[in-house]
Amino acid sequence: MTKIFLTGMTGLVGSAFTTTILSDKKDYRIVTLCRPNSAFSARERIEAVIREQCAFDHVPERADEVLSRIDVIEGNVLDGNIDELMQLDFMQDVDIMFHCAADVNLGKDADRRTYNINYQGTKNMIELAKRLNVREFHYVSTAYVAGKKIGVAKEDELVDSGFNNNYEMSKFNAEGLVRDSGFKYTIYRPSIIVGRLSDGKVRRPLAFYRILEFLAKVKKHQCSKHNLDPLDWMDMQIRFQTFPSERIYFVPIDYVQRAICKLFFKPVCNKTYHLTGNSPVSVHSIAKNIGDTLRIKGISVVDKANDLTPDEKLIGRMIGDLLPYYSSQITFDQSNVIEALGEEFIAWDFDDEHLGIIMKQFLKSFFPNVEWLQKL
Repeated sequence: MTKIFLTGMTGLVGSAFTTTILSDKKDYRIVTLCRPNSAFSARERIEAVIREQCAFDHVPERADEVLSRIDVIEGNVLDGNIDELMQLDFMQDVDIMFHCAADVNLGKDADRRTYNINYQGTKNMIELAKRLNVREFHYVSTAYVAGKKIGVAKEDELVDSGFNNNYEMSKFNAEGLVRDSGFKYTIYRPSIIVGRLSDGKVRRPLAFYRILEFLAKVKKHQCSKHNLDPLDWMDMQIRFQTFPSERIYFVPIDYVQRAICKLFFKPVCNKTYHLTGNSPVSVHSIAKNIGDTLRIKGISVVDKANDLTPDEKLIGRMIGDLLPYYSSQITFDQSNVIEALGEEFIAWDFDDEHLGIIMKQFLKSFFPNVEWLQKL
């Protein structure tokens, strides 16, 4: 029996990895660390997430069997209770550390909560891995450890090019800890995770979707104010102030799931993998598809705008933390992915049609009671 200690099982990547591995490998078991919340225990949270993920993967019948090979520890990566963890029976014979837990906050981090979870949490997990004497360490980072880099970001390089936020800096420094840990390691770097290629669905929407949600609310407010039908096209001046990038790397969750689960079984030899795909989209395409989806005319991307409208000022305050990613001038090298999985593995297209699909799927799936969104 191979035993993995995994953090971050409730997240998109952690749950997808868990259900795939435990479905495919009957001789694998996972020990996971999970926080309770005000409504549910750690075990209840894990059970709910795994059932949801199995349903998302179209195999709900596998949930019970998968759950039977998961041991849940109540706690988080900042607890520092390594001595207590080492006394638990099911911690014995852990072979592999898979550290996926992170706080994905792209905004201000005044109390350094994001930095501490991502950096100190990784430091704690490395210490635990040393006590467990694991044979390998797997770490889910982000392609945006490249920060403000202009040009090609190499997979096995870790170069400080400046950062847009504490999230990027914390993941950059945490990668350094993993590289210096003495363990054989594999580092996975996804870019901006969105809905799957097959149908655009996502189990839990991440940062990008906030723009779509917020603009839907802005349109609803304007329609209510002027007694208009939200299904009709509306002229609205909405200018996003950012240098318009041609290289926004949206990556479908099913690609990330397949890639990590294949790379996990490759020989661990201190490699880093960019899970970005090779089909970036432009900011202008994103803006056009948001407009087409919500039936809003007048959405544009500009370097600088004067005399901002009240809606534009509000949008800037609410989603300004996302705008640096829409001015990114990074090209992600994928030499290691191609060498490990083949050129054909990244031969998928993320085009305007798929942009529209993921947007409509998000609105229909996460706002089922908003009648006009269901009719888009």
